[in-house]
Amino acid sequence: MMSQLLWVAFSLYRHEGPPEQRMANQLAERQLAAAASLLQQQGPAAVAALQASWPARERRLLQLEPVAAEPSTTQGGRILLGADGRHYRLDYDSAGLQQLLAPPQPRRNWLNMPPPMWWIGGLGGLFFSALLAWHLTRPMNRFRQGFERLAQGDLAVRLYPAMRRRHDEISDAARDFDAMAERLQLLVESREQLLHDVSHELRSPLARLQLAIGLAQQDPARIEGSLERIQLETQRMDKMIGELLTLTRAGHGERDGEEYYDLQGLVDAVVSDARYEAQHMGVEIKTWVDETREYTVCGQAELIRRALDNVLRNALRFSQAGQIIRLTLMRQGDEFIVEVADQGMGVDESKLSSIFDPFVRIGSPAAGKGYGLGLAITRKAIQAQGGRVEARNGEEGGLIVTLHLLG
Repeated sequence: MMSQLLWVAFSLYRHEGPPEQRMANQLAERQLAAAASLLQQQGPAAVAALQASWPARERRLLQLEPVAAEPSTTQGGRILLGADGRHYRLDYDSAGLQQLLAPPQPRRNWLNMPPPMWWIGGLGGLFFSALLAWHLTRPMNRFRQGFERLAQGDLAVRLYPAMRRRHDEISDAARDFDAMAERLQLLVESREQLLHDVSHELRSPLARLQLAIGLAQQDPARIEGSLERIQLETQRMDKMIGELLTLTRAGHGERDGEEYYDLQGLVDAVVSDARYEAQHMGVEIKTWVDETREYTVCGQAELIRRALDNVLRNALRFSQAGQIIRLTLMRQGDEFIVEVADQGMGVDESKLSSIFDPFVRIGSPAAGKGYGLGLAITRKAIQAQGGRVEARNGEEGGLIVTLHLLG
């Protein structure tokens, strides 16, 4: 196919014809001009003498026939007036001369292509095939090497930077490979960080458990107090493990179990539970809801309930008797906004960006009641639903936490 295309292109651009055709046309014009001159000056006998001097195979190419004076139609050739006063038709077969001058040609196949074009096409096709094979196998080898490195634990391997100039399906596959490797790297790093944090947080309660057991063994009179301490530390560890499991589930970003729920009703339920605890602390919780908007949301209601409950309980932890916690629910376009503002001491500006990290605790009047996982669970839960969470200090003090949810 490639050879045929080359031959077609060669034929289309070859306007002047082969060399034998050009030579035959020039020679025919000269022979015809010489015969015409002799006919007009000396008569047909001179033309016959000229024709006799040519090689035998060329004599038949020139035809001289007498015709009627000024015929109305002719079948080619030139009508000339001879020296004897009669009219003659003079014709020269240039096509026959071309056949005589053309070198003998071997019989061609149905493609009608000369042998050089076969060589050019074959070599060109071979070069093109080799180039195409290299173009395809090179990225495949990179993919193979990338998967080998990934299987050996090198999660930092990336393929797209080396293939970004291809602009084809292979570069798209390289981009997907990098996204997969990055996701695996984040998961492994988060698991390693989680194990590190858990082991660090378990040391203190385990040490207290060992101390309580040691005291009970040394002094039987302290058995009752030691058992109470063991029970307390066990409850704290159970609570921490439960929060860790919730944090892990929220961080997976799974969208199973989604349903439509009323965000306003969910907020009212969470606030009602928080008020039960707040009234014993002397803290008031006030809510403001834009009643003109609809608050139907698609997502995991239980995950959002846990996230909002953690924010409210964090605000209670930083509040004192006589202070007010304000919760605002509004909607802006397709985005639902829940804002919780307390009147506590706020958070240092340098620590605002880290309060949503696991096991980060900020000193509060109720310090020691948590493990620094509540706001981390909130951020993971909101991000799993496609939203975001922000924190800032209020102008008059206190901390303002804003949850942004997509409908």
